[in-house]
Amino acid sequence: MQNVNRLVPVWAFSTGVGQGHEAPPIVNGNYMFITAPYNKLFALDARNGRLIWKYERQLPDDVVTCCDVVNRGVAVYGDKVYMGTLDAHLIAFDARTGKIVWDVTVADYKTRHTITSPPVAVKGKIITGIHGGEFGIRGFLAAYDANTGKELWRTYTVGNNGTWPGESWKTGGGATWLTGSYDPSTNTLFWGTSNPSPWMDGARDPKQHDLKWTSSVIAVDPDTGRIKSGFQYSPNDAWDYDGVNEKILIDVGGRPSLISAHRNSWLYRLDRSGGNLRYAQAYKYAVSNVYQRINAEGRPVWNPEHRPDIGKTVNACPSFLGGKNWNPGAYSPQTRLLYFATNDWCMDIRGAQVEYAAGEAFVGAEFEMNTVPGANHVGVLRAIDPSNGKIAWEYKFRAPLWGGVLTTAGGLVFTGSLDDRGFHAFDARTGKRVWSFTTNSGVIGVPMSYEVGGTQYIAVYSGFGGAIPLWAGPVAKLTKDVPMGGVLWVFALK
Repeated sequence: MQNVNRLVPVWAFSTGVGQGHEAPPIVNGNYMFITAPYNKLFALDARNGRLIWKYERQLPDDVVTCCDVVNRGVAVYGDKVYMGTLDAHLIAFDARTGKIVWDVTVADYKTRHTITSPPVAVKGKIITGIHGGEFGIRGFLAAYDANTGKELWRTYTVGNNGTWPGESWKTGGGATWLTGSYDPSTNTLFWGTSNPSPWMDGARDPKQHDLKWTSSVIAVDPDTGRIKSGFQYSPNDAWDYDGVNEKILIDVGGRPSLISAHRNSWLYRLDRSGGNLRYAQAYKYAVSNVYQRINAEGRPVWNPEHRPDIGKTVNACPSFLGGKNWNPGAYSPQTRLLYFATNDWCMDIRGAQVEYAAGEAFVGAEFEMNTVPGANHVGVLRAIDPSNGKIAWEYKFRAPLWGGVLTTAGGLVFTGSLDDRGFHAFDARTGKRVWSFTTNSGVIGVPMSYEVGGTQYIAVYSGFGGAIPLWAGPVAKLTKDVPMGGVLWVFALK
C-alpha cells in the first residue's frame, strides 16, 4: 500500500491484433502464456517479455461467433499448455517449444459451437465448456485425457427432464462458455450455464417450465461427468441472465460457500458442503427492477411489469449484459470483502418468436440499451461483505466496467476502466484510488500478479477493440479516436 506510487511499467508486449483482449497472463516458472483474439498464443519470458514461441490458428473463413472473437486464456498442466479455439477444437502444446502434441475436434463449428474460455485441468483430465447459446446449441462439458486427447466423458447441461416443452431441450442452449471452479477437498467441479435458446418462446409457460439447467450452476464429478447437484439462478430466464459468472469458493460464517454475482444483479451464496449445492442467501448488489425478491428456496419472484414476452416490450434493469458479466471479481482474506466490477444499466426488451435453423441465430428477442434515469455513471467498482450483502464502498465510472479484479496481500484492489483508458489501484478497505496508469486503450483484461527472481510483477492487458458496446447517455463518444490495439503491460516497483 505504502509503495504503490513507485509502480511503473517495466516491459510491454503488443499482440498486433485490434479486437478485445480479455485474457489473464498465465505464468509457470519463467514462462508466461498469453492469448489474443483469433486464437493467437504467445509464450514470453516473464522477466522481460522476450518472445519464446508463438502460434496463430488458421481459422476457417466461415467461423461465426456470437460476441466478438476473443480468447480468455489457457490452462497449464505438467509440460503442456491447452487452448480452446473459435472453430471448437481443443489443442495441447508442448509448453517449451510450442509444438502441437494433439488437436481434437470438440464440436462442429458450422453449427456455431465455439470455445472462447480456457479449460480446467483436473487429475489428468482437461475439461472444457462450449459457447454458442445464441445459435441453439445444446450445452455440454467434455473431458479429455491430458496426454493423448482421448475423450473420456461428455455431459449435457439440458435434457428431457420434464421442465422443457416438447423436445425444445434439443436446441435449448445452456452453454458452458466460461471456465468453472474446482474444489479439491470434495473433488467437485462447479460450472455455470448460459441462457436458454431462444430467450423467449411462446410454447413456454413460466409457471411450468423451469428449463433446467439453463442460467444455473451445476456440481459435477470430474471423474465421471455425473451432475451431482445444481442450482438455478433464473428459472425460465427471459432476459439472457446467464449463470456462467465465476464461482468464488470461500468459507463464510464457517461454512464452505460458493459466491456468484449473477447477471440479474443479485449476489448469491450457496452452501457447498460435501460438494452439493444448497441455497443460503442472496442480496441485491446493482440496479435492478426485474426481481422483486428471492424467496427462501432461492427462486426469484419477478415483477410481471418487467418480464418480456412475445410481442410484449418492457423496461428491464439490469440489461442482458448484467449487473456483472463474465469479468471475474476477487476476494480478500484480509478484509473479508468481495470486489466486483459491476454495471448499472437497463434495456427495453421485446420477445419475438423464432424457429430453429442449424447455424442461424436463435435469440427470440429484440432489445435497446439505455442508462438508468438520472444516473451519470454505468460502471461501479463495489466492495461487498459476503456475510450480509452490505456494500462497504463503491467507486463510480461513466463507462461500463468490463475488466477483471485483482486483490493483493498489500491491501490493494486493481482493475481497469474504459473512461480514461486507465489501470487503477484502490485501497481495499476504503475504496480510495491510490494509483493509476493510462494505457493505450480501454482495459477489459484480467490483472494478475506473479513473482520471478525475487521481483513481484503486476500484469494486465489493454485493448478494448469494441468487445462490448457503449450506448448513449453518459457513455456516449467515449471510444472516439481511442487506439484499440492489444498491449500487455507489466509493472514492478522502481
